[in-house]
Order: sequence, then C-alpha cells, then structure tokens
Amino acid sequence: MLHNGENTVGGIGVDVARKGVRRINVRVGADGRVRMSVPARGTTLAEAEAFLLKNWGWVLKAREAALARQRARPGPATGFERRTLAALLDELNGEWTRRLGESGVTWRVRSMKSLWGSCHWRRRHVVYSTELAGAPRGLVEYVVVHELTHLQVHDHGPRFRALMDERLPGWEELRRRLNRRDFRSGSAVVQPEFW
Repeated sequence: MLHNGENTVGGIGVDVARKGVRRINVRVGADGRVRMSVPARGTTLAEAEAFLLKNWGWVLKAREAALARQRARPGPATGFERRTLAALLDELNGEWTRRLGESGVTWRVRSMKSLWGSCHWRRRHVVYSTELAGAPRGLVEYVVVHELTHLQVHDHGPRFRALMDERLPGWEELRRRLNRRDFRSGSAVVQPEFW
C-alpha cells in the first residue's frame, strides 16, 4: 500500500505527496524519478495506488525514455574541448566585431544548459555556452553573429531577422541544425534553443 513520502513499486522509487490538487498526477522527471501528487481531500491512497498501477505501463515507458535521454546526453565539455571552443570563439568574435564595426565587446564561455549564448547589450558582454564544444565552425559562427546582432537589436523581431539575413544569409537553417543536434555524442537529443 502506498504511503505519503518515498515508496517502492516494482523496484522503482515513487515519491508520493498529498497536495492541494484536484486530480492524481504522476510525473516522471528527467532523472527517471517518479513523483505522484494526490489530492489532500477526497482521494484515498488506495485509490491513488490503483491509479498508479493502471498507468504503470506508461510510467515504465516514460521512465525508460527519460533515462535514455540522460544516457545519450554527453558529459560536460573537457578541458581540451573548452580550450578549443575558446580559441574558435576568440577568432570569430574578433572577425565579426571588426566586420560589424563593434568595439569594446567582451565575452566568456560558461556552462549553460538552456541557451547557446546570451548578450548583455548594456554591458557589451556576450556569454557562450560550453554546450557549443564540438559544434561545427559554421554553427558556432551563427551563434556569434546572433549574439553580436543583439548589440543593436535586443529582441527577435523583424528588424533582428532582417539584420541576420543581411549579415549571415541562410542563418535560419543553421539555427535549425544547431537546435536539433548533439555534436559530441552524434545522437539527436533535445538541446538548448534560441527561441
């Protein structure tokens, strides 16, 4: 019988929490952990257990998919990969700041899981994700141009798109390729996206 807190069902950990929710909710996290919210009133834990067992096939499939995604995701960039990426970014930032007539732009590389890059236009500072390590040069160049374009246009509206068309024809295809590919393991996984 399920109880509030940590449970084991079929050898798999299931966290059960009574909450102010209307319905029983079962979620499988990116780490494969199963979490279940049960209405604080009107639902017994026996009903919650019956619901869980009825949907156990879905739980197993969702858990396996989450664990497969986790296994497919490459580990953090190695020191060599970071140095290689930094050298490429140094070259590309120098080239594109000259071409665009931008000066006083600083940049750094940082671990970011949800963005390829970030432009702090007031400070004229760009941050690039270590997730770019191993990406082909053309895709890294796209990120550099994208972020440097934000120095002039701070959103992704029509003016931004027009500047990107002018500066880097074919950029939209580069964005699509970047957003759907894991470069270090060679397998397609969900990756950070721009917008």
